Amino acid sequence: MIEKLSKEQIEGILDALPVELLFIDEHEKIRYWNKGEKRSRKATADDIGKDIRSCHKPESLPMLEAFINNLKSGKKDEQEFWVSYSDRLLNRFIAVRNGEGKYLGLIQYLLDYKALEKLAEEKKGAYKIFP
Repeated sequence: MIEKLSKEQIEGILDALPVELLFIDEHEKIRYWNKGEKRSRKATADDIGKDIRSCHKPESLPMLEAFINNLKSGKKDEQEFWVSYSDRLLNRFIAVRNGEGKYLGLIQYLLDYKALEKLAEEKKGAYKIFP
């Protein structure tokens, strides 16, 4: 079905998602990220093609290596950890495989839970059907 969408539509869909989304290929190179208005880390055109390790702090590299190895080997399909900057972010890694199970890379996404909690609090009761 994706062939029925234009490149512009696909980019628009991915940019509209309320997450920071990256695609890292099977060689651990950054190949894509969505725009993400409030990125925790500003991405530049120079980041495309860089090794994903260059985006992580040295102390997190052993965990990142384990995540990549688990995803590549098929031991796991998802890995996650919490990141604390000024916000509370869930940093999640999901294996991307083709129909035969071949590893194609991974999606890394960061989800801002603080923003979700704020939104939930603001909207509390706004959609009640019954009084």
